[in-house]
Amino acid sequence: IKLIIFLFLATFSTTLVAVPRISGITVLTLLLIPTLMSVVWELRAFCRYLCPVSAFSGPYSKMSFLALRNKSQAVCDNCKPHYCEKGNANGWACPYGINVGRIQDNLDCGLCLECIRSCTYNNVSLYLRPFGTEHRTRNLSEAWLAIAGSTIAVIYSILYLGPWPVVRDFVNIIDKHNWSLFGIYSLIMWASVLIIVPGVIYLLSIIGVRTSKADVSVREVFLRYAGALLPLGLFLWIAFVIPMLFVNVTFIKQSISDPFGWGWDFFNTANIPWHQFIPQFIPWLQALSVLAGLYISLRNIRKMWVNFQMNPLRTFGICLPVSFFVTAIAVTMLFFFTNW
Repeated sequence: IKLIIFLFLATFSTTLVAVPRISGITVLTLLLIPTLMSVVWELRAFCRYLCPVSAFSGPYSKMSFLALRNKSQAVCDNCKPHYCEKGNANGWACPYGINVGRIQDNLDCGLCLECIRSCTYNNVSLYLRPFGTEHRTRNLSEAWLAIAGSTIAVIYSILYLGPWPVVRDFVNIIDKHNWSLFGIYSLIMWASVLIIVPGVIYLLSIIGVRTSKADVSVREVFLRYAGALLPLGLFLWIAFVIPMLFVNVTFIKQSISDPFGWGWDFFNTANIPWHQFIPQFIPWLQALSVLAGLYISLRNIRKMWVNFQMNPLRTFGICLPVSFFVTAIAVTMLFFFTNW
């Protein structure tokens, strides 16, 4: 359900941000629905099952430097009250209904830190760890979310950053009312996220199993291949956002001179024209972002098979299909961002 709601909002994103009334209705809806659900269901039911924001940010939390875990699994196993999950006088019950002893993945936890307060054994802590530590998705739901994030990053980059105005006309239902073109765009996005890209990854999983002759199921390979997209997908989003952030540097300068919009001009920057900050360096920063994502993805692809104790030839065979896939995406986006 999260994925469907996220896809719906992603499809209509241009309209949502361009029309203030629709933006307001969307924000109010995202406030009203969780409030009403909290009356019927305990804890954060909306966050756990429906929230489109967590559908986007949740999979990338696997990449985080920060993780909340227990200090000793034995202490959790011997704990009967489960204060971290149910709460006590020191802290609220976990809003996600999680027992810290069962947390195995950053996607499980929203980092509210209530369990640190409620655990009477002082057995909960935050840990720093290497970036991109979690390598795989655990189920098909997580796999599709990981695939969706990476796929939409590519689609958005081509749509909004590409030099093709005719492509942007496909989403311009506000001014041009191109509903037929918008229907084609929607079909391409939904088919790519739900069918085409997952289908390609599943096909690569079959190839990986057959070429390596490894004693592992196609489903397990698919889950790991989907997880391999997360680092590259995250850095593709960073590359996509860089031009927008650098345009807004002008807004910061304007706001410093006139923070309340009252006609002040403390530093003679309130009325400066909008321009992009260091535009000549933006393609290079985008290229570095893509290369960083590719490096971490390839590193994770190698690491995710270490525990299977396969010989080097089989490891190479099972890593090759998805490695080729993420490299092809990265090279394509490098050419795109640098206008080669």
